[in-house]
Amino acid sequence: GENMKIDDIVTVYCTNNDASAEASVVSINKDSIRVLLNGIPIWLNRTKPGVYVGNEHGMEFIVKTANSN
Repeated sequence: GENMKIDDIVTVYCTNNDASAEASVVSINKDSIRVLLNGIPIWLNRTKPGVYVGNEHGMEFIVKTANSN
């Protein structure tokens, strides 16, 4: 299973500008996570094991966990 924990630091990729930034995990649900990116909460839904995708302010964000080859 996923071993992500609250307060873990994850790398968030923005596909719109090819940028990545670190965010902290603030909430974990069965199929989604919420991260705090520069103080902005972003919900991401799991699209496949270890890959989460979310949209905020018209931009797409992706988080990949360690166990997503």
